[in-house]
Amino acid sequence: MAIARAGIVCLCALSWLNPAWGNDDHYSELRQLDEQIQGLKQQALQLELDYQALQDSHLFPAQQQLRVFLTMEVFDFNLNAVELSADGVELAVHQYTPREVYALRKGGAQELYLGNVSPGVHSLQARFIGQFEDSSAADEVYEKTIEVSFRKSTKANWLELKIDRSRGKALTVRVFQRETSQ
Repeated sequence: MAIARAGIVCLCALSWLNPAWGNDDHYSELRQLDEQIQGLKQQALQLELDYQALQDSHLFPAQQQLRVFLTMEVFDFNLNAVELSADGVELAVHQYTPREVYALRKGGAQELYLGNVSPGVHSLQARFIGQFEDSSAADEVYEKTIEVSFRKSTKANWLELKIDRSRGKALTVRVFQRETSQ
């Protein structure tokens, strides 16, 4: 008797899983439900993108918006941290993972800062801490600090800090400023 019940339960389960044995209406309902769920996911994603754009435009108006990016063209330097400040006020501190350093080496760009800065002349300070792979001592730390002046216009501005290498073990940090069309 118990074996017969187990067999019936197995057949019922198989008929529910296999459309050839079960009701095709049930599976078409499941497909429709899946399509509706996928549609809702797409709508939620679009709402999130719209919300981010709205938030950026209200929290960071173009007249005051400043974005600072970091790129790197050095392939034997392990960046450990970057400290960023403007006019003596700390803006960002970022500790790097090996994966993030790998992404920067492959041409990636990292947004270090997005915020509001009033129009006018400002001073940006950045401190880079890391190690060269070919260094004789494994714990030999290399630090580079730069300070640049930039003019913030009434449009959104982007600053790119590009780390590259000059001769020897000296790093060079070039700063590129772009003004957006907003």
